[in-house]
Amino acid sequence: MGIFNQNRGTASGSSASTLIAKGCSVSGELKVESDIQVDGIIEGQLHVEGTLVVAESGRVKGDIYAKQLIVNGLLDGNCHAEHIQVLAKGRVSGKIWSNNLSIEPGGKFFGEAAELPEKEVVTLKDKSTETNKPDKSQDRKDDILN
Repeated sequence: MGIFNQNRGTASGSSASTLIAKGCSVSGELKVESDIQVDGIIEGQLHVEGTLVVAESGRVKGDIYAKQLIVNGLLDGNCHAEHIQVLAKGRVSGKIWSNNLSIEPGGKFFGEAAELPEKEVVTLKDKSTETNKPDKSQDRKDDILN
């Protein structure tokens, strides 16, 4: 059986991962809906809905937004992730925003760390229901004055 299995089909799966291979260089803004592993080089802004793995040969320079970040290569930039792991051969320079940071012996972190801000919940009021209500503030003012 060859590399291309006829039973695979062309439908894409939600569990697919992206690989930036060693020797590959990418620059710009990347948005990834699943996981990504970087064995090559990325320069720019990276938005990952899943896990970003910077392998030993991987190099990332730029702003990172991910659910989980695992670094065993070089990362230079600002990182925003729920969970960040710097492995033994990992080296991170920059500012980290995370509520869960771990650094293995041998791993290096040069920079600043801060907690992720809590997500704000905003309640929007429906203006159409407010305009139909009588303004009682004038009645209160009249009561105070009398």
